[in-house]
Order: sequence, then structure tokens, then C-alpha cells
Amino acid sequence: MSPHQGAAEPAGRAERLTILFTEGSSTSARQALYALGPRHTIDILDPARLCQCRFSRYVRRWYRCPSYSREPEAYLEFLFERLQAGRYDVLLPTHEQVFLLARFRQALLGRAGLALPAFESVDRLMNKATFARLLEELGLPYPATEMVVDRAGLLRPRDFPLYVKVAYSTAGQGVRLVQDRAELEAAADQLAETGFLDGRTELLVQRPARGIKRGATAVFQRGQLASAHCEESRAIGVGGSSMAKVSVEHPEMLEHLRRLGEHLQWHGALCVEYFYEASTGRVEFIECNPRIGETATAWLSGANLCEQLVQVSLDRTVAPLPPGRAGVRTHQGFLVLTARALEGAGRCRLLAEVGRAWTGRGLYRDAQNELTRPGDDWLSVLPWLGVSLLLLARPGAAQWLVTNTVNNYSLHQAAVEVMRTLRPAFLAPEGADL
Repeated sequence: MSPHQGAAEPAGRAERLTILFTEGSSTSARQALYALGPRHTIDILDPARLCQCRFSRYVRRWYRCPSYSREPEAYLEFLFERLQAGRYDVLLPTHEQVFLLARFRQALLGRAGLALPAFESVDRLMNKATFARLLEELGLPYPATEMVVDRAGLLRPRDFPLYVKVAYSTAGQGVRLVQDRAELEAAADQLAETGFLDGRTELLVQRPARGIKRGATAVFQRGQLASAHCEESRAIGVGGSSMAKVSVEHPEMLEHLRRLGEHLQWHGALCVEYFYEASTGRVEFIECNPRIGETATAWLSGANLCEQLVQVSLDRTVAPLPPGRAGVRTHQGFLVLTARALEGAGRCRLLAEVGRAWTGRGLYRDAQNELTRPGDDWLSVLPWLGVSLLLLARPGAAQWLVTNTVNNYSLHQAAVEVMRTLRPAFLAPEGADL
């Protein structure tokens, strides 16, 4: 298969735009490069010198910025200065920076095209507790869930296994699978040590969902569904993420998404994770993120969701995209290797995994790489090479690698509280009413 086969072209080629990504460390950002880079000029912000998107022929410039979660005011000031200096057509939030941007949406509008709903709507989806309540309100299915705020509530008699989830987390960092009473008590100790179980902050105690994990990404324009794509996990990797996928048709889920977006009058992108039980047709939502998420499988199946989001960001009326092809298989290359190392694989097993990837066997059979695509972007080989050599030399470095990467774009409870009350001096008096 040609490396470009399946890549969607917009109906009517758009002019070349200048786009600023809010980060360049995530798989979401890397995949957005493939969808947008051939036809637009892209710059990225990121606090990490070796963020993976820096190694791309599609990136014109990388700007080292403060961490948006550790230094939100400094990040925001850096972003405003860059928007003023760069004169960008579109600002594309590729990951959790969407929370901070939504908080200051009014101040950002007019500086670049940006598709975001009101902050209250973003927070309602990003917060796992309020998202569960929204599902209940709309009559949409999700696993049995209880909210707790203290140790006594968490440790009451329960059936196992179960998940304990903090309201705000990224890449599975705030999700614990608990198999028995001893693990529940250990989780309670850890949560208390990190400031939870304080009588105020909600945690979710949730039964495991049934079926196979799936994901769906959608782009809305003022409450109307403009495009969507569904995919099914073929293998689960780091933090519960899908490290191999296949595109699927799922009209019922698209209808659920339509109801969700219309209810919130959503403007921009959102992605959900859910489980699907084929024998019953039952769907159970487990999470929603108010951002574009990973889009390579959609792009390769013929649905360029990122280009659609760019057009919505420019406030241009868009026609719904035709659905992508079902059956398109993808994998995440070096993240599969990272997952194997986290599982305890030594050098021999990791070398065997590299061999399967090179020869297209097993998980990689008839599947395209979402992250390393030398036919499209020869520089994308460098992150693969760096990660592979590191893990082959030191398999135990996998956890360090994951933690340092996720920290570049993750959102945690303490950062949420700071962002809620942030009133940057550089925005006054413009930001005085925020």
C-alpha cells in the first residue's frame, strides 16, 4: 500500500494556512501533522527539546515554551506573544491545553482562528465526575459508577474488580484498576497522600465496562455534527491507550455523539472512549476529552478530521465529511515497543518485537504505522530510532520515558484549581471580566 493511500483530501483544496499547535509531544500532535502538514505551514510550542513533533519535515519552527500545567500564566503569556508575532491563521489545541485555552477563549478569539465552546462545557466533559452526570442526564449508557469524597466512602464493602478514577487525569495516570480489598486500601493510602479523600474532591468508583474498547472522534460546528469516525482497539498499551486499531462503522455511536454535541452546543472537536459488546450491541461510555485526539486511523480511512477542524476554526461553513472506510488497520510502532518494556520484556523479546514490526507479522500485519511514516515524513524515523535504541539498551527506562513525555501535556487536579482562578496581569484590563 502506498504511504499516502487512504489520506483524505478536502473537498476543494484550501489555501495554505499558518497553524500553531499548542504542543508537540503527544501522539495526537504527531498524527495531526500528517493530516495537515502537506498543505499548511505548521509551528509548534513545547517545553521539551526532544518532543517528537520537532522531528518532522512538516514543522517550520519549534518554540520552547513554559509548561502549561506547571506555569499556566507564563505559558499563556508566551502563547499570546507568539500569536502576535507570528500572525497565525489557526490555533490548534492538540491536547489538554484546551482547558486553559477555553478558560481564556474570549481573549484569544480574534488573534487566530480557534474552535472551542464555552469553558463550562469543556470542563463538564473533561471532569470524569461531571461527564458521568451528563451521561445520566441524557440517558446515555456508562458502567455502574459511584462518587466518593472521603476514605470511608471509598473503603465501604465492594465487589471486585473495579476502577478508582480521579476527576482529571491524562493517559491513564489517574486511573487505578483494583482487584481486591488490599489493593483498595493501598489505593486509599496513596490518594490520601496526594491530597485526595479530603471530603471535597470527587473520585469515581466504577465497574469495568463490558466488551471491546472503541474510540470515536467528532468535529462539531455550533452544535451540528460536521464529521466523525469510529475505531476499535486491537491491542491495549500504555495507560490503557489503544496501540493498534481498526476503523469501524458504528451508526449508533454517531447518534450518541450527535445528541451530546447538540445538547452542549459544542463547537470544535471532542473524542470519546467506550466499550462495545457485540453480542448485545450494548455501548458503555468511559471517558470524553474535549479535543481532536488521535486521528491517523480516520485520516488513512479517508476522513481528514483535522482539516475539518481547521475549517471550523476559521468559522467557515463546512459540509459533513463522508464516512471513512471500515477495516483500515493501524498500529503505533515504537509505543508498542514501550508497552512491551513496561510489561517486563527484556532485550530478546524487544528485538523479537522489532522483527515483527519490520516484517509485518502479528499485530503489524496489513497495518500502517500511525507515528513513523518515512514515506510521508522521513524525519519521523528519528523518534522511533531514539526510543528503540534506548529501550534495547535499558528496557527499564520505559517508565521514565512515558512519565517525562506525558508530563509535557498532562492535566492534573492542582493545575485545574490554579487555572480556574487565574487572572493574568498581562491581560488586564482585557481579562478583567474572565
